[in-house]
Amino acid sequence: KHYTPKHLEEVKAIMARRGAPVIRAIWNECHGVWMAIEGCHRIRAAQELGLTPIIKDISRQKRVRMQVDGENVRVSVRRLAEELQDEAPRAELITFRP
Repeated sequence: KHYTPKHLEEVKAIMARRGAPVIRAIWNECHGVWMAIEGCHRIRAAQELGLTPIIKDISRQKRVRMQVDGENVRVSVRRLAEELQDEAPRAELITFRP
């Protein structure tokens, strides 16, 4: 939602030095995919650099702290998973090699 090509290039430069990013995500059994709750630039940068992100599974947590419209908030993981699942058919699917 806040993606910009300029920031992608900045993230790629950092990632080229630091390696694969850690991305917090929720497993979605219905679609058989990880749904990232953060890192739209890091995910794209990893793909372009041929890196596979390290998934930090938050599926079993009750609440998680994340940024929403630039503010740090605590949200229900269950509700977040429902929102992401509802958006999944319209979301861009980015794949990585194992």
